[in-house]
Amino acid sequence: MSTENKTLSEKQIERVRISAKRVSDIYSDLTYLFLENKEIIKDIQIYNLKDLISEQMEYLDLIATKKRVKINKNIEDFDYKIDKDDFIRIFNNLVSNAIKYNKMGGIIDISLQNNILKISDSGIGIEKDKIYKRYYRATNEQGGFGIGLNIVSYICSFYKIKI
Repeated sequence: MSTENKTLSEKQIERVRISAKRVSDIYSDLTYLFLENKEIIKDIQIYNLKDLISEQMEYLDLIATKKRVKINKNIEDFDYKIDKDDFIRIFNNLVSNAIKYNKMGGIIDISLQNNILKISDSGIGIEKDKIYKRYYRATNEQGGFGIGLNIVSYICSFYKIKI
């Protein structure tokens, strides 16, 4: 972005929005890690996961488009008792990793069928014995801190969700 031009293009504004959301997500994850052993007040309610997924996909589709990653969705209605922020943190970490570590022009399949959420991608893969280890990163070529899947594991453990 040039500092000489006082107006921003739609593309530049979209980049700023995506970057701001990403910084917000990182801050949220770091705060979550810092508070994980303290009492966190959770607002556990019944949510339709299809609705929560649809809300999150607005942002995630933008990131996928930048990398020309196609996301296929097959989502059924499913009501689940969970803290909304916890579900969003699980879902966003899994999908953003699928985008980040995917190849240019890759594919992600997201399905919520028979009460099972499945996210698969055509990316580089990951070592299963290290997948949830804090600070582990599959590659140094991509950004990230190696905390997202550790958080996913922690939250799933709290709700006794099988990963």
